[in-house]
This record gives sequence, C-alpha cells and structure tokens, in this order.
Amino acid sequence: MNQQIKAQVAILLQICIIGFSFLFVKQGLGYTDTFTQLSHRFIIGTLGIWIIRDIVPHKKVFTKAAIKDLLPLGLFYPVLFFSFQTLSLTYISTLEAGIITSIIPLLIVVFAYFLLKERPSKAQKKALVMAFVGITYINLKSQSQSASFSGWGTFLMFLSALSSAFYTITAKKVSQKYQTIDMTTFMLTFGMLIFTVISILQHVSGTVTNNYFEALLQPNYLVAILYLGLLSSLGSSFLSNYAIHHLEASTVGIFSNLSPVITILAGVMILGESVESYQLVGITMILIPIIGMNLIKLNK
Repeated sequence: MNQQIKAQVAILLQICIIGFSFLFVKQGLGYTDTFTQLSHRFIIGTLGIWIIRDIVPHKKVFTKAAIKDLLPLGLFYPVLFFSFQTLSLTYISTLEAGIITSIIPLLIVVFAYFLLKERPSKAQKKALVMAFVGITYINLKSQSQSASFSGWGTFLMFLSALSSAFYTITAKKVSQKYQTIDMTTFMLTFGMLIFTVISILQHVSGTVTNNYFEALLQPNYLVAILYLGLLSSLGSSFLSNYAIHHLEASTVGIFSNLSPVITILAGVMILGESVESYQLVGITMILIPIIGMNLIKLNK
C-alpha cells in the first residue's frame, strides 16, 4: 500500500471519527459547560499523545522556533475550531452542524488555489461541484422541513468551518518541515493549556457554577469524553496531519465532502433518526463523484 492510499484511508477514518463526534459533544454538553468539556477531552488527548511519544522513541525537542512555526496551527485547530464547534452545538442540532461544515471542502479548495497555488484537476473540479450541489440540496431540504433555526448557532459553526479550512492550509505548509507526531503533540498540548485556563477562569469568576470534576462522575459523560479525547482529539488530529502531509490540500478538501454523510449515518445508527428520501439523493450525489475521481486515479 503506497503513501497516497494510506493517506486517503487516514482522511476517511478521520472524517468518520469527526462525523460521530458531534453526537458525543452534544451528549457531553448535557453534563457540563463548553470549556470544561474541552478541557477534559484535551487533557485526555494530551496524556495519550505523550504516552505514545514515550513508547515510540522520539528525540524531537520543541524549540522557540518550532513553537513559533506551530502556533498558528494550534490556534486554528484545535482552539478556534473546537471552541466555535462546541459553542454552536448548544444552539443547533448535530444534523445542522454536519450540513454547515460541508462548506469546508469548498473553502479548502479556494484557499489552496490562492495560498498554496494548487490547481485542481478537471476531475476534482467536477467532483467538488457535484458534491457541493448534493450538500446544498440536503441543506435546503433540511431547512425547509425544520421548525427552528438559530442564526447565531449557524454563524458559530461557519466560523468553525473557516478555522478548519485555514488549519488545513497551515498544516500543509508546516508538514513540509515537521513530523506528524510533533504537529499532533503541539496541537493537543496547546489546546489543553488554553481550554483548561479558560475553564478555570470561568469557575473562579463564578461564570460557571458547577464543579470542574462533577461531570466526570457520570458514566455516560466518561464514555463521551474518552471518545472525544482519544479518538476525536488525538486520533483525528494525527490522521489529519498524516493525510495532509501526503496529499494535496484540495484533495483532502474533496474527501471532506463525506462529513455530512457520516453525520447523517451517525444520527441513524445511534439516535435512531430516520433517513429521508432527499438525504439519500444528496448522499448519492456526494458519493458518486468522489468514488469516480478515485477510480480514475487507480486506472491511470
């Protein structure tokens, strides 16, 4: 299996993990506030990555120059991405969140064109357009059948999507100089420090009244936070950094079109939500160009 195929498998796994994470974020918010949840999950994720670094001998040391290079990466993802995402999920549903984040692929391709000078192929352009039409179709049909709409929640999720797109572009530049494990370690550690400081300040100031450790006594919350910490934070960050290192940013963006598909499937499998006919039509429009694009590559 060559690096290209491994990278494509990595991004597919990352998309699946993120797609299901919306459900666990929602579940966790039923027990504690936004930044306490983020603090808990990134403490777990950070412990995990440092344990991995101890098991797998690694001599890399974070110098001042390295921190300066990696700082924008940690700012866009996880700090801004997860902050906006988790805050938005207090206002909108997981399905709406998945649909809004579907704009990420388009943002990535546009940013990659202007900032990385990547020129998408004709097949990639067609795949992006058709997938975007499918996503827009699902979005419009969902909104027409939705009884409630939160403009603020939608805006926050859009900012999360924007942060994700900027992270992909930044990671592509940084990955030429740093290894995947170093990028992931910095991102998780930086996120853990920022989120924990914010959470502590909120508790000290009285903005948040519940005990910092209270939610950890709930079994359902522990399950959610372990998934979010080990898989959604550590696992998805590592897989994403690995894929971005070996694939063009625009290719990663096209695969990201699968995100709303996974979110819909997660709602069906875990929450028992029913799949509407328009969702099946939209999913088909998303899958066909992505599968076709990869079949063309395999035949070359």
